Amino acid sequence: MIARFLGFLSAAAIVGQAWGQAPWKENSPIVEVRRELYQPAPRPGAAAYLSVTYLGAGPQLEQILTEEVRSDEFEKPQRRRSGDNGRTWSPLEPVTDHWAFPKDDFIWWAPSPSFYFYDPETKLTLAMWLRQNVVGGRYYNHTFARLSSDLGLTWGTPKLLRYEEGDDFDPADPLKKTYLESNTAYFGQKIIRHSSGALIFAVSGVRIPRDAADPNPRKVAVWDTPADSRNIGSLLFVGRFSAAAGQYDWTAGKPVWVPRHISSRGLMEPDVAELKDGRVLVVWRCSNAGIDPAQEPGRKRFSVSSDGGLTLGPVAEWKYDDGSSFYSSSSFHLLLRHSVNGKLYWFGNLSAQPTSGNEPRCPLVIAEVEETVPALKKATVTVIDDRQPDDPRPLSLSNFAVIENRENHDFELYMTRVGDKTGDSVYRYTVTLK
Repeated sequence: MIARFLGFLSAAAIVGQAWGQAPWKENSPIVEVRRELYQPAPRPGAAAYLSVTYLGAGPQLEQILTEEVRSDEFEKPQRRRSGDNGRTWSPLEPVTDHWAFPKDDFIWWAPSPSFYFYDPETKLTLAMWLRQNVVGGRYYNHTFARLSSDLGLTWGTPKLLRYEEGDDFDPADPLKKTYLESNTAYFGQKIIRHSSGALIFAVSGVRIPRDAADPNPRKVAVWDTPADSRNIGSLLFVGRFSAAAGQYDWTAGKPVWVPRHISSRGLMEPDVAELKDGRVLVVWRCSNAGIDPAQEPGRKRFSVSSDGGLTLGPVAEWKYDDGSSFYSSSSFHLLLRHSVNGKLYWFGNLSAQPTSGNEPRCPLVIAEVEETVPALKKATVTVIDDRQPDDPRPLSLSNFAVIENRENHDFELYMTRVGDKTGDSVYRYTVTLK
């Protein structure tokens, strides 16, 4: 009888552990997922990547396809458009205003094409563009707002997003120190319209105040963030349209940050959503690269603004709604509210074990957000994709694009399965809510 009782306890412990660290193994799925090969890898050794966004308020879509041979270096951008919600597409054409170069002085000038923002009030399309330089081994990122009156076929003059004094970009002197070292900012995932009418956009890689205490007393250093770097903060920009100027005026909120022994690369790749009570939620990718995972496991972190984005509350570990922790590698993530059921969902990577830096980046999950805390609803965590027995290499399921289909309201997720048997092809995932 005692042995049988102990056996029951062991089984219960195993189930409890799975629920604690991998609830997706026990949960009833909240979605049905259909995966299909969408864009094969262009050739051996090169990965296919695809971004997708709606244009305007109707069924028009744009896709941009690129190739990647070396990490984060996207080549040969091509664009195609659909006027019938993806049933038919125009021929691919080169994109001439997106530039990506090998990692020397100037390596990147392009928008975040997955998240063009169309404003039905002004009939303008807004996108955030990133200009990235590497000088002396240091990365310098600057974010610019650009407007289009023809749904993104052509773009107006870039406007630097500013939160401090410093020179603007000068094409005649693109590496001017007073430009490079001021107003640094890496663009976030998307622009949202708040219920107040203002636009809100999150950036990371911003410089924390000069008089702030040393954020790195333990002298943590990683490949892209030297020990003396103070470009580890994040803030929200709040935008309102000026009819007189014909553009949006952007006001920078106050920055937040965490010590480098909490996130060695600072707060990264923020995404933003308005909660049902009007507060603004920001969730960040963080990294424990160069840090003992036993001391600081991989986490996502969050903050909430109660004044429309101008100030953010303390940065905290993002958790499940029962207060328990989860592991998440340093990887892309996304918040999207469904237009029909009104629920807010998070897409990203979770792990059953402590993560180290960028790894592992599987499984990819969807979960509903509990908006009062806010937190992830543990009982809703559902796998979209995971490593399969026939995947020959360590698998990366990240850097995806998601839209809500405007006709059937399924989520459509486009992602390169880096390391799969097809050689890094793009797959389309149709994610249907139950």
